[in-house]
Amino acid sequence: MDENTVTWNQLLQQSHKKNHKSIVYVQMTNLRRNGEPSLHNIRFHDFVKDDSRYLLFLMAFNDNQLHGDVKSNPNAQLCWQMQTTKEIYNLSGRFYIVSSPKKITRFPPPKSSNPDMPTQESWETVRRQVWSALSSQTRAMFTWPPSGEIPKSGKAAFKCLKLDSMLDDHIGSDGSDRVDHEVAFDNFCLLIFKVNEVIRFEYGSFPPKRTLYRLDDDYDDEEGLAFIWTINPSLSRIACIDLMS
Repeated sequence: MDENTVTWNQLLQQSHKKNHKSIVYVQMTNLRRNGEPSLHNIRFHDFVKDDSRYLLFLMAFNDNQLHGDVKSNPNAQLCWQMQTTKEIYNLSGRFYIVSSPKKITRFPPPKSSNPDMPTQESWETVRRQVWSALSSQTRAMFTWPPSGEIPKSGKAAFKCLKLDSMLDDHIGSDGSDRVDHEVAFDNFCLLIFKVNEVIRFEYGSFPPKRTLYRLDDDYDDEEGLAFIWTINPSLSRIACIDLMS
């Protein structure tokens, strides 16, 4: 297929398959209320199947720093490095949070692509599906104390290392595993990133190539119609890559 006919999200998915066979963390930054930049490493989970404009990340509700930064300014940028294929994707867009219905929040999920189901219900279905598909070790991490904080109970705070999904299990609620599961599932959030601009930087050959994809906000379609330009790779960026190689 000619590259000009391939959408930005198809290119990103192809790059992801060629570069990553295990857990992926993407660098994220936005501006805090005090004007300082944030910097987070967020765990990528998947591409949203029904709408390719959305990328799906995992977040704990009690991750106070990340949660607070996203709520105070949902507009953010991501940097996704693909070392095998020598590419860097810089993504600009907006974050949405899909949290447990038990959590009180004024931060709404994104518009649902399912016209037959209310938005909250639709995204809760996705949250449950993702939870069930996670590994037992990943689920256990949502029982842990807030990220970056020193737990008062020391190593005991991380005693849960594996946790099975019990969404369809009718075990009584008096078991410790059931309690851990309820705590973890209520703490589990989807961090949804809606892309509105992509810069793909290919530095594996000379001259390097930078391509800008800017999505049309007025074009409400899951394919993510984009205007495409080939732009000049700046010398500063080339020098940076030389230092990294």
